[in-house]
Amino acid sequence: MIKDHVTEALELFQFGYHCSQSVLATFSEDLNLPKETALKIACPFGGGLGGHGRTCGALTGAMMVVGLKYGTTKATDLEAKKLSREKTRQLIETFEKVHGTSNCNELVGFDRSNMSGAELMAKLPHFHSICPKYLETVVSFLEEEL
Repeated sequence: MIKDHVTEALELFQFGYHCSQSVLATFSEDLNLPKETALKIACPFGGGLGGHGRTCGALTGAMMVVGLKYGTTKATDLEAKKLSREKTRQLIETFEKVHGTSNCNELVGFDRSNMSGAELMAKLPHFHSICPKYLETVVSFLEEEL
């Protein structure tokens, strides 16, 4: 059975991966990046950039997907840089229009930056109830844009 991208991202998130990992890993193999490598690359972006509650991990994971699809490996490729930046801006604007902010702490409703591991683990049900909509927003955007 072939899974759609939203289902796959939500499953990865429910298994315990960060939002950033769930998004990048869902699209990685479509863009010639091994899933295991994608999970490693995206790991530090979880919890709003290293657990500081800043930019939403679903959004940063989606930015990495945009980079894989539209980014450049040549410093002189100004068209690819421009396209990558435009797609990223569209992604952020879409996300903020739907959710009002891209700040993880604001999205989840509390400051996670100084919480202990045990405190965060106690919040897992909250994350699992609120964060899927952020994953769905970015995955839907990526499905339309890729």
